Amino acid sequence: MNEKKVVGRNVAIALGIICIIMTVGLVGAISNYTSIISGKDNTIASKDSQIASLNSQVSNLTDTVNLAKSTTWIDDQTISQSAYSYTHWTFSASYAGYVSVWVHTSTTTNTYVRVIYTAYGVNYDNQIVVGTGGTAVFSLLPCSSIEIRVGNTNLISGATETVTITYHY
Repeated sequence: MNEKKVVGRNVAIALGIICIIMTVGLVGAISNYTSIISGKDNTIASKDSQIASLNSQVSNLTDTVNLAKSTTWIDDQTISQSAYSYTHWTFSASYAGYVSVWVHTSTTTNTYVRVIYTAYGVNYDNQIVVGTGGTAVFSLLPCSSIEIRVGNTNLISGATETVTITYHY
């Protein structure tokens, strides 16, 4: 009977030691994962900063998909032309969208805006008459060479226009 008590006591001590080791390991694991989650571990980027970065990317892409972004290519520029001529600019567009060409003022009723480009096998060439002022809007596909012309069809005299061109994407 005495031998059984010794074996029972040894088993109880071994189980107690195992429980203590497992408890220390569990406390260590909880501490490690808590520091990772809270971002206190300098070797792992903070989860909050990763989430903020991803949210910013999603917001930026959502704005692009909804055509909520724009870039002004030409801002309130005054141009002068001789009779039956035009001024042109060349731009590139990374995203599908549209371009608005606002002729603030023109000295002729014969002012036009023309957009020309080729993208994905589509040849685009469209012209809108804006007269002494107005806005012409053209759809755009992504393209590396978009030509925008503002001109006049006067046969004798030249023209002066003030223009703003904005790319919306």
